[in-house]
Amino acid sequence: QLPMFLSKTYHMINRCDEEIAAWSATGDSFIIKNLESFASTILPQYFKHSNFSSFARQLNFYGFRKLKAEPICLADADDKTSNYVSFYHEDFQRDRPDLLPRIKRATKSEQQTKEENESLRAEISQIRDTISNMQAENDRKISDLTQNFNQRFASLQGEHQSLLNTVHQHLDPNAPIPITGINSAPFPGGELMQSLSQVAGMHLRNSPSIVRPTYSPTEDTQTMPAPQIAGVKHSIDSNYVAQQGINKLPRL
Repeated sequence: QLPMFLSKTYHMINRCDEEIAAWSATGDSFIIKNLESFASTILPQYFKHSNFSSFARQLNFYGFRKLKAEPICLADADDKTSNYVSFYHEDFQRDRPDLLPRIKRATKSEQQTKEENESLRAEISQIRDTISNMQAENDRKISDLTQNFNQRFASLQGEHQSLLNTVHQHLDPNAPIPITGINSAPFPGGELMQSLSQVAGMHLRNSPSIVRPTYSPTEDTQTMPAPQIAGVKHSIDSNYVAQQGINKLPRL
């Protein structure tokens, strides 16, 4: 036996004023053009209420899908049809009442499953939005940290170069100044001492008054000969210079 709801709905659409509700051009769905008039004047003629939400909920129980006309291009939007609401079911067609018995009302468990699926879809959509917002926030924070690091690194490079220039001016203003640029590889903590040692070594090698120290095998301390005449070439132990160069730096 055909459910009364389906029979009433089918006859209601067939007899309704086309300005309020009618079949679509293809006849495979029906369109409600004026919701207020449909609820206030048409529904009470067939059902004991004028609640459009209740009517739509009953359609949903029978597997109808609610469609809302949305143009592909916003410029093509028609104010007259923008509020139209359509309902579709593959077995609810114009001039085909013989298909109505195929439409079955969903059981309570099926309806509950459908509602749960819709709830899950909504939750998944919300989770995706949250993940997208978190990703954007993380990208912003990483960008800020990277910028702060680059600024700090450039500042340290400048301080390093300034310190080398100051040391060089006290040792030998005529010798070339070691240059460290922002594009150079990051320097470890001991590179500053190594650079200062190299500058000191250059100064010692260019100084004619410094000679290699001599060691006495019987003494615990080393002795340094008196400075020789300026201009006389002396042999300098490079290892000693590297080790002692930093100790020869004048106090700033």
